[in-house]
Amino acid sequence: MTGPEVEAFLRTVGLWQGSVSVRSLKGGYQNEVLDVTTGALRMVLKRFMPATTGTLFPNLPADEARALEILGPLGVAPRLLGYWPDQALMAYAFVEGAQWEVGVADVARLLRLKEAADPKGFRRVPLEPEGILAEGDALFARCKASPGAARPVSAAVPAPERLSLIHTDLGASNLIGQGAGLRIIDWQCPAAGDSAEDIYSFLSPAFQVLNLHAELTAAEEAGFWAALGRPDLKARYRVLRPYYSWRFAGYCLWRSETRPEAEVRERYVRAWAAELEYMGRRDAG
Repeated sequence: MTGPEVEAFLRTVGLWQGSVSVRSLKGGYQNEVLDVTTGALRMVLKRFMPATTGTLFPNLPADEARALEILGPLGVAPRLLGYWPDQALMAYAFVEGAQWEVGVADVARLLRLKEAADPKGFRRVPLEPEGILAEGDALFARCKASPGAARPVSAAVPAPERLSLIHTDLGASNLIGQGAGLRIIDWQCPAAGDSAEDIYSFLSPAFQVLNLHAELTAAEEAGFWAALGRPDLKARYRVLRPYYSWRFAGYCLWRSETRPEAEVRERYVRAWAAELEYMGRRDAG
């Protein structure tokens, strides 16, 4: 959207507060994301591209809007300013700061706060090993190359005692700000699922590669678990981690064969290799 188009839109929906400046933001590979200031109000204006299918990370605008409505007041996500489905547009308060770099205790704090959110009505994602592995199988089946490792043996794991509202893509680039101002952004594919899945996407080496962040150190992982204070989740994560790794390795391999950008394909190859190594670690988590 051009500056004049943005200003006209803001006037129409009652968000215009004076002169308007517009700057493009990096919004992943799907949506147009703009940093917009009007008067004293600074916001992110997101224009959604058509819905995607057959991916771990679908584009679900209405679900993102509902997630922000729930999580904004909890201090977990940005405050929603408006959602206009007929125009595929959403506005939410701008979060000051850069992509997360350090401070695992701050991430743990957000995950604890997030548990107060009601996940009712959001899409369901697999909770047990065989369902998670099956999603990975389907992704590997699309690939020309072989998986590069043996499929983990499925084991019986009880479902979590309660479902959580999960982000599903909790990499460093979706954590903005620092300290008490840290927020989780880009809730375009939320789900009712297992908190262990969000923990996985934060700790996973492949997610770090894709988010241009260094792999977390053993000390950082230990600090995260200490700050989270959930030994039950730690035990569950340790059991489920190889299954999540299999699925995400399949996703990375598939993307490495289908993305048009050479640099992005190479990054997915590195992420795939990192995740296979993580899948085989006995001491991870």
